[in-house]
Amino acid sequence: MVNVCRNEKANALNASYYHVVNPITKTAVGAEVSHRFSTKENTLTLGTQHAIDSLTTAKLRFNNFGLASGLIQHEWRPKSFFTISGEVDTKAIEKSARIGIALALKP
Repeated sequence: MVNVCRNEKANALNASYYHVVNPITKTAVGAEVSHRFSTKENTLTLGTQHAIDSLTTAKLRFNNFGLASGLIQHEWRPKSFFTISGEVDTKAIEKSARIGIALALKP
């Protein structure tokens, strides 16, 4: 699947690609290229996802500025998710990594 759109009040142009590698394990890869017209800055982001089991998914992404992030998401009830995520700047390793926990509940 390929997607191209202009957003942020027409300041950015994004193009993305998503490819399912294995539908049984929900393994997929994706890429996004973004260009900001105001700063003339380009960003390339690569990512992947994989279903650990039928209720748990892991996702990872990395961009050209050295930001690496990942999450593990578990569906513990129908449409209710528990997520643990983290992000680290690999070019400034002295900075603290960010870690988050989220709970999304749907009735």
